[in-house]
Amino acid sequence: MAVGGTVLAVHLSLQQPATPRTTTADTARPQQPGAESPAPIDERDVAALAPRRVKVTADRGALVELAWVLPARARDYPVVVQRSPVEEGEQPVTALDQGATSTRLAGLDPGTGYCFLVGVPLRISEDSTVAWSEPACIRGAKARPTRR
Repeated sequence: MAVGGTVLAVHLSLQQPATPRTTTADTARPQQPGAESPAPIDERDVAALAPRRVKVTADRGALVELAWVLPARARDYPVVVQRSPVEEGEQPVTALDQGATSTRLAGLDPGTGYCFLVGVPLRISEDSTVAWSEPACIRGAKARPTRR
């Protein structure tokens, strides 16, 4: 799982957060390995699967704890956390287990403000679709405007 999570994190770090693609489908489903052409994912499904109520539950300087609520259907998907800013060479996305509702992020600069997004990857490809949460920011950081 560590290798798969690393590949997922690297791929997602290249993606723009909160930019769902508008297509049509009845429901979003986890993509099956080897599937030739996955069903399109409707923008309403993306919004329905996005993590909710993301909050920083503890800020200990170099260590931050986050918690969020996942919609029931989103529990069938892996979860990722994106942080901003990141230093050159650092990985901005952390891959978590399927259905995760909290995490600890270590190695942060205690003097820097950060924003965090929690996402549910619905499709990982050149045209990835991730259901992103609203940002949770600390230490005076301001989230970049996102396109929805």
